[in-house]
Formats: sequence, structure tokens, C-alpha cells
Amino acid sequence: MFWNSWTVRLAPPTGTFARILAPALAAGLLTVDSRIGFDTATRQLGNVIEGHDLSRVLQRLDNHSGWADLVTALVRLADYLDAVDIPIDYARRRSLDYSDLLRAEHWAAICRRTDTPPGGALRQQIMRCYLFQQISGLPIEAASGYPGTNRGEFRAQYARRTALRTPELAQALHEETQAFLASHRIDDEPVTWQPPTSLMDGLNLPGPDPDRVDIHLLHKLVRQREHPAQHAAAVLDTSVEVVRHLLDQHPAPAIPATKTQARAAGRAFNRAMEELPKAELTRLYLDEHRSLQQIADLTGISCGLLTRLTGEYGISLRSSGLRDYRRHAEVEADWLFEQYVHRRRTLRDLARETGMSPAHMNRWAKNHNIPLRRGEASHNATLRAAERATQAPAFLREALTSTYAWDRLERFIAALSHDTMRKAAQALGISQSTLVTQINRLERDLGQRLIERAQRGQPMCPTAFGTKILAAARAMNTHDGETAGS
Repeated sequence: MFWNSWTVRLAPPTGTFARILAPALAAGLLTVDSRIGFDTATRQLGNVIEGHDLSRVLQRLDNHSGWADLVTALVRLADYLDAVDIPIDYARRRSLDYSDLLRAEHWAAICRRTDTPPGGALRQQIMRCYLFQQISGLPIEAASGYPGTNRGEFRAQYARRTALRTPELAQALHEETQAFLASHRIDDEPVTWQPPTSLMDGLNLPGPDPDRVDIHLLHKLVRQREHPAQHAAAVLDTSVEVVRHLLDQHPAPAIPATKTQARAAGRAFNRAMEELPKAELTRLYLDEHRSLQQIADLTGISCGLLTRLTGEYGISLRSSGLRDYRRHAEVEADWLFEQYVHRRRTLRDLARETGMSPAHMNRWAKNHNIPLRRGEASHNATLRAAERATQAPAFLREALTSTYAWDRLERFIAALSHDTMRKAAQALGISQSTLVTQINRLERDLGQRLIERAQRGQPMCPTAFGTKILAAARAMNTHDGETAGS
């Protein structure tokens, strides 16, 4: 597929469907400054269309007065793609197993959380195809959930349902996509990406400019008709594809509930009280320490209604809100003694690493009869960190004044002796998310990336700036060791 923000600008006014135009433009892009023929170009893109389809599309575009500028746009785009590093490995994404994408229970939970009518298997199938296209860049026809019959009807429903997503549903689907990618160990790429549309500035292109559409008016129009995109396009004097593109980028809020709907919501609240009395909600939330989301998945009652129920019953919400409450495993005495007494780490740091509160870690220390230090990594530790930072090179100094900055630097050094973040975290005895968070914080404090994350067949490695930091940190550690020995 071609990037939608570009397709709408390069589309002729009439006569070409987006599902043909997008792969045609993608194939045409391969022919820029090359001897690749049309059949070869379409074959390299998986035969979504054939060479004669590409020829027909280009002939139609050639008839437009803006043909020369359209060619200029494709040349600029080809030059840009040659010059920059694309942040998404599409080849890797297209080799993924999509069978677990948006499972039925996930879709049901999303619908409850966002007050979206689930609409049966068809609507879930539509959203699976939508997420597949977002992730892979392939047409929805390549998705495993694409139907074998009634394809025209499915495409019509697909266009309508994806255009009518609310901001809440769009955000929930975005989070679902992130979780799917993370489950395949892809956590260093954005969900989607597109080249800057500024490359088309100053060109007379055949398609309308989406920036000229009043988004507020568009949102008002699409919530009024049975065929929202067509109606909005006619009123706004633009194309249906521009409307769909804008609604994908800026979903329209749902219409406020009518009095009848509000009364129905009240009845839903009363039913929720009947199905989940105070004693049962107290047991699930306070005694079993389940999150509201877990209770919603268990009972079928939305998180919004559960929040209202806790208020009605006088149950105080935990500060973690909807996030899962984790029962913490036992803290072993030998590990805590090694980390706290020998390595001089703070209880607050250990608590953050294990995902528990400092008070909880403090109780474990008392249970194991480990004597607590007075002042526990407070003022004196901060002063020592600031004093040590003055001995660091200038480009490191500002990032090393906080108490835990040196720990982050040491873990950065240790991580680089491993191929991946996962292996480094295992060797350090911490979770991968903790290690990634600490290195991200160090990169933010220093203002530049330190590590190139592992790619397929290539281990992670330091950037040029990371190599510089690594050398400086090792030099400081050597100096500290010599000073301590003397």
C-alpha cells in the first residue's frame, strides 16, 4: 500500500479506486530513476495489481494537467526514502503470525471500555483487517480475516465502520496494536509511519488538499447521515477518500446521549448494582486485589460503570486506577541482603525494580532482620552524587547529578556486553522494561540516543555518541577504583 496522506493528493478526481491507486503508486515509485518494468515492479510488491493495471493508472494520471508535478512529487519521495532511515521494518512485520491479533475477548473488553456496540463477528473482523493493514502496510485483502465471498459488501461495511470510530475506540485499538507488536518483541518502532507531506509543497497535484477541510464541521457532518463519508465529501467539496483519511487521523466524537439513552444508561447502572453488590465488588477489588479492568473482563460490566459503583459503595480506588494490581512475590533474604547491605542500593530503588512500594520493601527488610541505614539514600547520597558528577566530563555532568543516575550509567555499560535488552536484563536480574526505562531516561538526560536496538540478525550496539559515553564512563570507573585503592 501507499501512504494514505500521499494517495489522496496524487489521486485523479474521478475514475480510480483507492485500493487500485495505492498499490499502483507504490509500484510506480519503484520505477523512479530505474530500469524496472511495470510487471517487475508489481511482482516485487506481491502482485497486488498487475503491470497493465499500473500502466492504466499512470495513463489516467498523465491526462491530468498536474502530471508533471505528480512526477516531481514521486521523485522527491524516492529521493527522501533513499536518504533517511525508515523506522519500521515492514519485512519483519509481514512475516508475523496475525492469528492472535484482536482476539474476541480483547474486542469485547475494548467495546465495554469505550461504550462501543460490539456488532457481532463482522465488526470484529473489520477491525482485525484494519489493524492488520495499519501494522503490515498490506491491503486488507491480504488479512487472514478477509472474507472469501460478498467482498463488495464487506468493503462497504469496512469503509463505514472504520470511518465512524470514536477517539476512545481509536485509542484503544492503538494500544491493542502496540501490545500485539510488543508480544512479538517489536517495541522499538512506531505503530505507523509516513513520509512528510511537506515534500508536496508548491505542487499542483490532482487530489484535494486535506489541510483545507474544516475538521470541526467534518465531525458534525459525519454524525448526521447513514452514509457519512459521501455526505461530508459532497458538502465540503472534497473527495470521499480525503474524508476517510481525515477521520482516520482525527476520529469524530460520538453524539452526546439523548434523554432516552441516558435513562437507558441509568437502567444499566441499576442492573450493574443488582449483578455486583457491594460485598462482591469489595471481595474482588479489595480482598483479591483485582484491577477494575480485570473485574470488567470477569463480569461484563464496563470500567465506567465499575468506577461509578465504587463511588456509590464508598470503596476508595487505588492510585493505580485501572492498571493491574500485582501480588508481589516473596523477597528472598539473601538477595535483599546482597543488594541493600553489600551493594549499598536503596530500598526505594529495589522497590521500583521489583514493582512494589517502598513501604512494602521496608517491611520485607524488617521481616528478614536487616538493619536499616539511617537517612536511607537521602541528602548525603544526593550530595555524593553531585560531588562525583563534578569529576565527570562536561558532556556527562548534567545527567549525573541525581542519586540514581550513576546506577543507570552502570547498567548502560553492563547492557552493552549482551546482544539484546532481554538478555542484558536477565543477566542483571531485572525486568526488561526496567532496563529499557532506565536507558531511555539516560538517553533523555544526555539528549542523544546511546544504543541502536537489536534488529533481525544484528545485535544491539552503541551509537557513536554511546561509544563516547561508554569510554568516558569506563575511564571514570577506573579512576574511582585507583582512588579507592590509594
